[in-house]
Amino acid sequence: MRFLYKRPRIENVREELNTLMELMVSDLFVYLDLFVFSLIFTMLLSPVIKSLALSILFFLASYCLFSSLYYFLLSRFKENS
Repeated sequence: MRFLYKRPRIENVREELNTLMELMVSDLFVYLDLFVFSLIFTMLLSPVIKSLALSILFFLASYCLFSSLYYFLLSRFKENS
């Protein structure tokens, strides 16, 4: 049965992988991931943080911290490359 399945050419596979890698390292996708991780981090700490206002403040602070770390670390790395 395996001989009936035609394997794709390596050029097509590499092109699809390059497209996928460009998507995965795009800034929009990384900031979206940081948003989701900050939201999960805040929800996991919700038993410790008692008020809704402090939860929102903690979420915004963690998102700003993580995104600024990403921005400054990656901008330095891209400048050196």
